[in-house]
Amino acid sequence: MIDRIEIFGIIHKVDNQIKREIDQIACKHGLTGIQSFFLKCIYDNAENGDVFQKDLEKMFDIRRSSVSTMISCVEKKGYIKRESIPTDKRINKIVLTEEGRKKFEEVDADLKEYKHQLLKDFSDEEIDLVYNMLQKISDNTKK
Repeated sequence: MIDRIEIFGIIHKVDNQIKREIDQIACKHGLTGIQSFFLKCIYDNAENGDVFQKDLEKMFDIRRSSVSTMISCVEKKGYIKRESIPTDKRINKIVLTEEGRKKFEEVDADLKEYKHQLLKDFSDEEIDLVYNMLQKISDNTKK
């Protein structure tokens, strides 16, 4: 039987392997891995309403300064823009530009293929099980 603590070593190893590959895929499109996820979050959540910096801070669980730096970097590339909202001039919503939408769709197609390859040998039940276990670990980090 595997020592309960050993699971963290394999989680760390797999995380590093996946991050490296995602960075390589995103790099082919002129992005970093985190920038590709950033575009995905804006793309996915824009359908449900406006996306603000504070939303991205929560989604990524990172500091305000890190999100601000990310916004500036991706904005310089022309993939997003900040738009003021009429109800509160102090905050801006984050919007994908048409170029940003195209870039996201390009990189997303490659990332979906990679993710499909990673999970091809797993049943839906196994994927659900792993997801639920990792979610429990994530939830426990917040207690």
